[in-house]
Amino acid sequence: MSAPEISVVITMYREGALITETIDSILTQTFQDFEIILVDNNADPETVRFAQEAVHKDPDRVRIVKQPIQGLASARNKGISECRGEYVVFHDGDDLSHPDRLALQRLALKNRPDLSFVGSWYDLISFDKKIIQRDVSGTFPDFWRENEKILNQLFQDPSSGKKRGSLMFPLSPTCFFRRETVLATGWYDERLNPRWYEENEFLLRVFEQGDIWKIPVSLLSYRQHSTEGAIIIKNQMDWVNKLRHLNIFFNIVKEKHGRSPWANEVIGKLRAYWLRYVSVFFLQYDTGTRLGRIALERSLKANPSDRTTLKLMAKTFLPKRDYPKLFWFDSLITGPLPEGADEDFVRSLFI
Repeated sequence: MSAPEISVVITMYREGALITETIDSILTQTFQDFEIILVDNNADPETVRFAQEAVHKDPDRVRIVKQPIQGLASARNKGISECRGEYVVFHDGDDLSHPDRLALQRLALKNRPDLSFVGSWYDLISFDKKIIQRDVSGTFPDFWRENEKILNQLFQDPSSGKKRGSLMFPLSPTCFFRRETVLATGWYDERLNPRWYEENEFLLRVFEQGDIWKIPVSLLSYRQHSTEGAIIIKNQMDWVNKLRHLNIFFNIVKEKHGRSPWANEVIGKLRAYWLRYVSVFFLQYDTGTRLGRIALERSLKANPSDRTTLKLMAKTFLPKRDYPKLFWFDSLITGPLPEGADEDFVRSLFI
């Protein structure tokens, strides 16, 4: 049997019957030369059962492989190792590809050899498939929009005049790659298992292979997590470990790019911005003000002219009853900080 042109890698975990809808959204594509690789990343029995039904219906194009090491990075890498196609799509197990997706993205890469990959707009849908927002084009959330502005400077060396197209972080399930580019990138970094920042770290490295284009049409329906799904994600990793993963990401960027004065200046801006981000996690606790200020002090040391950080620092001296309104969270959390959220932790980040 000849190799298919496109390999669609779908990660399975706790999707249940939704995995059938996802698989069907690929099987009904207008472009039909593809394989579907279902990566069982410790999926629950219900999800496996629906996946097996899909294999039974179309065994020539759908197969299941197992990856017992928990985490999206490991699951993606297992999928990469199984791919036979010239092109690769990484797909979540509960999202829906629009019928022309594969055809349009395949054509885009064929016509643009300068591109490392293409993304697209997407429709945001609720867990029960109601439209929340059509044609989402920008990077979401705001945190990553600001990161784009900073990280983009790593690819625009003022001394050499080298400039690249604008870095973007498209929604990962909208992305379409050449397999050779994925292999050249070095795959996903499994230090970021089980989740958080593995997609952004991977896309940043892919960007080094060439420019990015986001097709200006929605080619995916991105499904919000159910209440149960959100709880599963939250239980996998609390915010302390989430920030530890962000620190790993920072160190990867620093190791790769921090070899020249201009790049170090960019990394300093990134350090300042991420420390400001860290401060709010502490300030939402009634016992976290001192540690939040330490994060802000370190942020100002990295970027003394940042007016937003200066304003946040000033706000920390106002009455705590006003903190939710001042720092954009719902309510002040009473009680102790999570285990590990101490001064040593704050001072160890992004050094």
